[in-house]
Amino acid sequence: MKVILKSSRLGDEAIANSPDRGRISSSPGQKGGQALLRVDLLDSYREFFGFVRQPFSVCPDPEFFFFSRSAAEALNHLRYGIYEGLGFTMIVGEPGTGKSMLLRYFLSRAGEDLRIALIPDPRLSRRELLLELVENQGSSETSPQDLTERRLIQQLHDLLLAARRQSKKVVIFLDEAQGLDFEFLEGLRLLSNLESEGHKLIHIVLFGQSELEERLQERKLRQFDQRILVRHHLLPFELEEIRPYIQHQLNVAQVDSGVEFGPESANKVYEISKGLPRMVNVICERALMSAFTGNSRKVGVKNVLEGWESLQGIKILEKRL
Repeated sequence: MKVILKSSRLGDEAIANSPDRGRISSSPGQKGGQALLRVDLLDSYREFFGFVRQPFSVCPDPEFFFFSRSAAEALNHLRYGIYEGLGFTMIVGEPGTGKSMLLRYFLSRAGEDLRIALIPDPRLSRRELLLELVENQGSSETSPQDLTERRLIQQLHDLLLAARRQSKKVVIFLDEAQGLDFEFLEGLRLLSNLESEGHKLIHIVLFGQSELEERLQERKLRQFDQRILVRHHLLPFELEEIRPYIQHQLNVAQVDSGVEFGPESANKVYEISKGLPRMVNVICERALMSAFTGNSRKVGVKNVLEGWESLQGIKILEKRL
């Protein structure tokens, strides 16, 4: 098994300077220095820095959640919208700002007083949405698929009432909400009408890119837009948050205490990434690889620049966080 390191510069330097260069294999005929690095080299890379876990993964892991100012405000908005029973809550942000991380962190810490339905891909019809919710809440019907839409709504209402009697709050989380069509949004609006004694029986949280805000300005969606009483726009890290964030990731990953990004290196990471968490992670990972090829646990500005240079033209930055 081999792993391709798509770096025109770092690939060559990994061969030339790595402490384990004797265990690197290069694929013949590859141009531009695209070296094939064996898994044992990547293992050496992790051992060199003392990784227990990957500190700058692009996959959202709640254990690595960092309380930036904007993320902390977003959590407060989520809790307020849900526990005050305000119907709709909306969290939006540009790609890479950490919406998925925020969602997964909240879900990982949710108490037993919440009954949660997570819909990561909301491209469903209104009927499919009702089926999803009825089955999620534990339908007493043996075959809810055979029920009419009207009967599904009644069934869901009964299940929500039962949850309320048990002091449970039912919450729907919808990710990638900017892709919702009008029929689905109208179905959500109608669901939000389900009440008992003046209390909302279901709480709906939308996570989406900034385009969601623009969509809600359409005239036909004005009733839906008026239902969203709690909103937060998730922002990138601020400059002073970058170095604490990097150190937090290293600490959680239990990286060797000698590994360090200095102030100038952290500032350079911010300058390149504009504070976007996904970009920060990708750049820091490549900067560590650059430091590794130089047999150093101190990540300097030169390493950050080399890491950034190695990413040019690679679609890794298009992956969602």
